[in-house]
Amino acid sequence: MQNLNLNIDAFIDKINYYVTYIITFLKYVFNSIIAIKNVDFSLFNIPNSIGIICHFLFAIFCILIFITLLVFLGSIFNIIKTIIKCFLKPFKLLFKLIKWIFSPKSELKQPIKTNNLNQYDLNKLQRKINDLEYKLNLQKRQNVIKPFENKYQKRG
Repeated sequence: MQNLNLNIDAFIDKINYYVTYIITFLKYVFNSIIAIKNVDFSLFNIPNSIGIICHFLFAIFCILIFITLLVFLGSIFNIIKTIIKCFLKPFKLLFKLIKWIFSPKSELKQPIKTNNLNQYDLNKLQRKINDLEYKLNLQKRQNVIKPFENKYQKRG
């Protein structure tokens, strides 16, 4: 159990390291992009402005590489997921086949017996059903249709 805790702690430390690295990278990139507003092409400021523009272009290039790496990693994980699905599909089909083979197959040889009620009992049940439906519809109408009173309406 202690080995598992050490592995989890090492994993969390690695994630913290990578997240810190990515945040620092993005902070540098966005600061380089924001610095483009300080470009001034006066006679004494040209080397500084060219440096800012070079940092800006480098930042854009780094962002494009970062996005490309993310897309590439996403496609690798998608490929791995597809390979796992293809590997597990025959086992899934085999399990379904075994389930289908060993499932009980019972055919009804006789129709289901019902309670043979006479006509009087059927009419009595139908009247009860109609009465309950009427009460239900009446209750629905009473709950849905409520008198609307406007508090700003003049009375009288």
